[in-house]
Amino acid sequence: MQKTLDSHDDLADEITLRNLMAQYCDAVIRHDSGRWIDCWSEDAHWNLLGNTVSGKEAILTLFQQMMTGFEFALMIPGTCQFKVAGDRATGYWYLQEHTKDTDGNANSLFSRYEDCYIKQDGNWKYQRRNYQILYTGEPLFTAAFPSSNGANPRPNTAENADTSNTTVDP
Repeated sequence: MQKTLDSHDDLADEITLRNLMAQYCDAVIRHDSGRWIDCWSEDAHWNLLGNTVSGKEAILTLFQQMMTGFEFALMIPGTCQFKVAGDRATGYWYLQEHTKDTDGNANSLFSRYEDCYIKQDGNWKYQRRNYQILYTGEPLFTAAFPSSNGANPRPNTAENADTSNTTVDP
């Protein structure tokens, strides 16, 4: 039986935690280290395949080093669950990932993040992330990946969206 949310605050927290992951994945796709590191608390810890890096600055350095090895990295978040207790929460995510490195090698994988979150100044941040790969295999996509360097560095918002060719059927 599915547990119902206890309050509107629970629903707001869940939406905000989902949006945090959306920002994280979007920043990976766009190679946007500024938006990516904004997801983390100052005292964060990132366990990447058994190696833990601590502190926001060290985490950012590792991310930037890793991303230089990818021509393209796509993260698609899937199933997730959260448990919120005040200004702290835990949760996990399953993801599909599709990558192409700078040597032209592509692969597809399924992974899992186990997370601890903290709410700071009204914003949820990752305080601890444990990343593990569950499956790695042949690429699911065989055509060329679009260059992430050519991606719009800013997500579409009301301020920057091009609506000149948009039609809405009544």
